[in-house]
Amino acid sequence: MLKTTVSEIIRRNQELEQQYAKAIDTITMLQNKIKKLEEENMKLRRQNDILRRAIEIATQIKDYNAQTRHLKSVLRELRKTRREFKG
Repeated sequence: MLKTTVSEIIRRNQELEQQYAKAIDTITMLQNKIKKLEEENMKLRRQNDILRRAIEIATQIKDYNAQTRHLKSVLRELRKTRREFKG
């Protein structure tokens, strides 16, 4: 009777060790995803700040065509930067 109990405890312990290993792997994977999302969020915030500043500058420009050129230039640079982030 005691033998069965000991072997059952050993088996259960092995199962728990496997579950623990899987849980650690899942936690590590999720931590890596969070890190990537935080980095992406920081890049998007930076781009947002650049766009806000570009709009502030554009509103100070009196000529409509100059405003348009300024904003298009900023957007072009942001797109180029965005490709570098993804690339």
